[in-house]
Amino acid sequence: MALESKKELEKNVVELVIAVPAEDFEKAIQKAYLKNKIDVPGFRRGKAPRKIIEKMYGPAVFYDDAIDALYPDAYEKAVEEAGIIPVDRANLEIISVDET
Repeated sequence: MALESKKELEKNVVELVIAVPAEDFEKAIQKAYLKNKIDVPGFRRGKAPRKIIEKMYGPAVFYDDAIDALYPDAYEKAVEEAGIIPVDRANLEIISVDET
């Protein structure tokens, strides 16, 4: 996890841009795949190979679960690194997901 930028938008509102290393994101995607319960014809529920699932549903099929797994720790580290104290729940916006 790396805090890329911190920008104060207004009083008590701060924008943090957080980057997660590709290898950490890939590990989270793999964990999401292992927990999947997706039905694929010809396979038992949750037992289809990852490549087949990604071919059927697109490569981003596990992104939401991976982000949900990574977000709490990444956010906590970014807040600590930025030296801020949250007073409200954060609004999350995914800017991009790169495979590099």
